Amino acid sequence: MALDWAKKVNAKSPTAQRMLKYSFNMIDDGLVGQQIFAGETTRLAYMTDEAAEGRDSFLEKREPDWSPFPWHF
Repeated sequence: MALDWAKKVNAKSPTAQRMLKYSFNMIDDGLVGQQIFAGETTRLAYMTDEAAEGRDSFLEKREPDWSPFPWHF
């Protein structure tokens, strides 16, 4: 079960993985941290090349290609 979940997470874009990690820690960040997280999430959803690849791959009904993007954790 945990390995299946990890495989799903690993298939996501690097930025999505970072945001997931931040969301796990959000309970300790307080209100200001949560507001910053919400703002960054919105910005990333609309203004990154990763977001464009995700949207385009969905619309073209193909698997996304995350290989051009760096893996930072």
